[in-house]
Amino acid sequence: MDIPAIKDPDLLTDEEIEALLPHLDGLEKWAKQVKEYALQQALQGKHYKGFKVVEGRSVRTFSDEQKVVAALTSNGYPEEIIYERKLLSLSAIESLCGKKRFATILGDLVEKPQGKPTLVPDTDKRPEMDTSSAADDFNDDIPF
Repeated sequence: MDIPAIKDPDLLTDEEIEALLPHLDGLEKWAKQVKEYALQQALQGKHYKGFKVVEGRSVRTFSDEQKVVAALTSNGYPEEIIYERKLLSLSAIESLCGKKRFATILGDLVEKPQGKPTLVPDTDKRPEMDTSSAADDFNDDIPF
C-alpha cells in the first residue's frame, strides 16, 4: 500500500489546512493505536519489514531506599547530605491549608503563567487569545 505524499505544512493551502484540522486529533489517536497494535503483534512473533522490537529506555532506581540510607550512613555519609528538603507542591499546600486560608496566606505569592497557545475548534468555550503582534503595530501603510 502506497501512502500519498505528505506535504510540509508550509506547502499546504489554507483550504487544505482547514480540511485537515478537524481530523488531526483523530489521526494522532489512530496512529498511536496502530503503533500499539503493531507492537503487541510483534511481541507475539509477527515481523514487520523494516522494524524490530527493542528494549526501550529505562531509568535506574534503588531497590530498597532504607538499605541505601543504612549503607551510606554506615560508611560515614551523614543523613543531611543524602536527603533533599523540598517544598510540597502548590496543590498539596492548598489541600493542607484549605482553599480560603491558602488564598489568604499565599494568594499574593502564586503566579499563573499564560498557557501554551492551542488551536481548537471555534466551539471551544475558552476565550480567543489576542494573536496580534508587535509587527502588526508597524505596518507598511505609514508614509515616510
